[in-house]
Amino acid sequence: MDWNQHLNQYCERTSDAFWSEPLNAVSNAAFIIAALIALQFWLNARSNAKKTHSTQTNAQDNAALVLIALLTIIGIGSFLFHTFATLWSMLADVIPIAIFMLVYFYLATRRYMDANLLISLGATLLFFGAMAFGPRLFEGILGSTAGYFPALLAILLFAGLTRSKNRQTTNALLAAGVVFALSMSFRILDEPICSILPVGTHSLWHILNAIVLLILIRAFIRFKTY
Repeated sequence: MDWNQHLNQYCERTSDAFWSEPLNAVSNAAFIIAALIALQFWLNARSNAKKTHSTQTNAQDNAALVLIALLTIIGIGSFLFHTFATLWSMLADVIPIAIFMLVYFYLATRRYMDANLLISLGATLLFFGAMAFGPRLFEGILGSTAGYFPALLAILLFAGLTRSKNRQTTNALLAAGVVFALSMSFRILDEPICSILPVGTHSLWHILNAIVLLILIRAFIRFKTY
């Protein structure tokens, strides 16, 4: 297997040059900015918890930090893919995204549903199966974006399940779901609209996804802090 094999998957890329996807590459700064904002949310939540003598645990603190760290890595990995555009950089892009989805699903099951370790792990394993095999059912309609459809369904599922527990969390998750659906639409449009818009629409996928992940992390922090 040639790990340095060049890939041409997006409208904006016209050659193997490092900066052949300038908008797709630079738009990954949105993930870093979102991570910094999320970190500020976390710091504010921890400060408030100390002032109110909250029983928030170190484990809960660390869980939010893991999500913020993964958000940062997603931005870096995606930047590498949209500059080097090789097989190894594609893995640097997709693996952190998959890990974030699995970690958030597990943590949401633990925190939002107050499920025990065994149930949370089992539910996450089922979600992993949905991520691996579910997209095949929608590839004809969504193309390569079908891989993200289980994540959209999971967001909406947790929005429904938290309705009786915390309406603030429900509203945040619904907002994340709406933005993510819009983001997926721009990812799907990237190739079909290429003849009209040579730079494509994939950069909007990055920006909107950064917003989605920020909303999800903020909802997680606020659910367990306030």
